[in-house]
Amino acid sequence: MKRTIIYSAIFIMLTGSFSCTKLDEEVFSSIPADGFFRNEAEVMTNVGRIYAQMRKITARFGAGSLDLVGTDECIIPFRETNLWYDNGLWIALHRHQFNPDLSVMSGGYSFCYDGISMCNQILYQLGESPVTFPTKNNVIAEVKMARAFFYYRAMDWFGNIPISTDFKDVTLPKQSTRKQVWDFLVKEITDNLSLLDATPTTANYGRTSTKAMANMMLSKLYLNAEKWTGTAKWDEAINAASAVISTPGYSLSGNYFSNFAVNNTGSKENIFVVPYDKTQTPGNILQIHCWTLHTLSQQTFGLIAFTWDGYAALEDFYKSYDAADTRINSWLVGPQVSNTGAPLMLSPTRQLTYRPRINALYNTTAPALLDDGVRFKKYEYEAGLKDNESMSNDWVVFRLADALMTKAEAIMRKNGGVATQEAVDLVNQVRVRAFGNTTHNYTTATLTLDELLAELGREFAWEYHRRQDLIRFAKWNTPWFEKSAGTSKDELYPLPTAVLNVNKNLIQNPGY
Repeated sequence: MKRTIIYSAIFIMLTGSFSCTKLDEEVFSSIPADGFFRNEAEVMTNVGRIYAQMRKITARFGAGSLDLVGTDECIIPFRETNLWYDNGLWIALHRHQFNPDLSVMSGGYSFCYDGISMCNQILYQLGESPVTFPTKNNVIAEVKMARAFFYYRAMDWFGNIPISTDFKDVTLPKQSTRKQVWDFLVKEITDNLSLLDATPTTANYGRTSTKAMANMMLSKLYLNAEKWTGTAKWDEAINAASAVISTPGYSLSGNYFSNFAVNNTGSKENIFVVPYDKTQTPGNILQIHCWTLHTLSQQTFGLIAFTWDGYAALEDFYKSYDAADTRINSWLVGPQVSNTGAPLMLSPTRQLTYRPRINALYNTTAPALLDDGVRFKKYEYEAGLKDNESMSNDWVVFRLADALMTKAEAIMRKNGGVATQEAVDLVNQVRVRAFGNTTHNYTTATLTLDELLAELGREFAWEYHRRQDLIRFAKWNTPWFEKSAGTSKDELYPLPTAVLNVNKNLIQNPGY
């Protein structure tokens, strides 16, 4: 489907061009602020670089794996014909055998700190530039919210990290505690809230410039505060989530899957997305279809791109869905056929059949079969996608359902882990959509914390929620398929070796 997004809104290009997605970062680092910022349009073009960096959020060898592959919702098994070994990377992530030399560690760290450095540079240039325009302070707040998002991800993954806000400071930053980073983020967000947009518009779509996006970050910081700082902040989480819920312009989509459609710009539920487009966002692209589908599935979805037959759901995760739950259609399961109905054959006698069961994570004599594991199809796959061409679906980071569930969880935890009627009503708003009626609604007796975690998994499958949720619910270190029980050490990723070698002020996380 041809998208009708106004890309000047997405990438903050007031001139209406798309050049911000093609600009080389090094060019800006060599141009003095007073030589570049001659007008508002040039300021906004430079700010647009942040959103090109954001597209690395789905990078397989970085941010795109740290919140997905090590969870109980995703597995990349070693398959027959020797597929997907990749020097044991996916096996190590699944088994929580983390080490500082895994490529995904440096990839995730770079996603955050390249973004932070870019934001610091832009803020410095904004401060030095004599150009003025009515919304300059609002733009500064927007850049600070982008920087806060990069810090939020880094703190979640790595814990004790350096804080750097001065682009002119060339000294190596010292390490801050996780609580110090948390305090910094809460203050940064609350100090800038008043400068952010009160409602969603086409002009702020895909930007960090809205109060709802900032309040979603705050709600997550407060929801995880007990784990991250040692002090629970349930009331604050409730208030931040309530601020999102009461924001005009947002509502639950009637169709769950419309939030993930090829053209999902019209979703009233999505609060913050990372925009992608097959022609307008080169470089860092979205390729979920390639990650998960066997190449024969090209014929099902009309794809031209070769697909890689890797990522699948764990059997127990898939089986957590009720058959009447429409969200079960996030997964491709059973005998596969082409878009004309013809069986897709792996051999003359063997039809491609995605089955929930996975033979093994890594077994060279009896590996996982090519069609072991149900495959992800929550995001709509656009016919005609070619090799090295991005999907055009915008990647959903925060949506209104998350605010409802966050508030419900905070209410339950404040109540000693027991559901109140208010918490039940919040979750049932989401639950009714999934089933199309009230017959599967929770009650105060059936909505336990364990059930809430399961519901979070079903609602936000593969949306990069699961790792954070499992840690908060004390389930990250429990055993599941092909993974043994872990320890608290595993709740933080190791700082990459390359980073430690450069900055001697940093101390590796305990146990690594």
